[in-house]
Amino acid sequence: MYRIFTVSLIMSLFCQTSQAVEDFLWVPSFSVSQRDFEYSVNNSSINGKIASLGFDITGIYQKRYYINFAIEKNPATSEEEATNLLSDRVNFDRKDATVSLGYVLNESLSTFVGYKYGETTITELAGSPFVGAKTRLKGQGFFVGAGGGWQVQDWGQLSFSAAYADMTATYRNLLNADSKGDATGTSLVVKWKAPLWDKWFYDVSVIRHDYYYKNFDKFDADISEQILSLRLGISYSF
Repeated sequence: MYRIFTVSLIMSLFCQTSQAVEDFLWVPSFSVSQRDFEYSVNNSSINGKIASLGFDITGIYQKRYYINFAIEKNPATSEEEATNLLSDRVNFDRKDATVSLGYVLNESLSTFVGYKYGETTITELAGSPFVGAKTRLKGQGFFVGAGGGWQVQDWGQLSFSAAYADMTATYRNLLNADSKGDATGTSLVVKWKAPLWDKWFYDVSVIRHDYYYKNFDKFDADISEQILSLRLGISYSF
């Protein structure tokens, strides 16, 4: 449910702005994503697709340090199939926010650390004896990762990143008040970024997240989720 530590692949920004004379650059970016997800708890699961909009802005200092703020949310709830839940179909909604700090080690490698907050809400639909009942899962915590990139002639840049998160989780449903637990996650991203014109760029990313939630104090079950995203973005540097 959480798009935890989905950080933009900042490496491409440094390579593509290497001729800039400014000490500080701002790079805002807008994106649309199609996400395939699977959420499982005990013998219950949800499978489906969700469309999301994202915005992030990156500040780059002396082509070596960066700070990034990012948010992502689906503009409308997504009605999805559910198995062994109270209803055969549910509404699925999620939102995420991250902040990260990074350092460029060389022309091909950077490292980053950051903090992530994410929240998913599942709402029972008609057919359930508890229409309107909501299940919420929140996760927040720190992540660390690294990324790299390679210029492909004058066409653009192929880059990647990998990250690991250690978080706290909060789970709530109709039968359980807020239950605190632990969460871990991994993220893998492959990205292609290329110029459109002047200071405009487009990018295409494939993103894989795997998250695991356990050790809840008032809820005797583990939760897992897998999210595979295809993202298209456009950015501008100034």
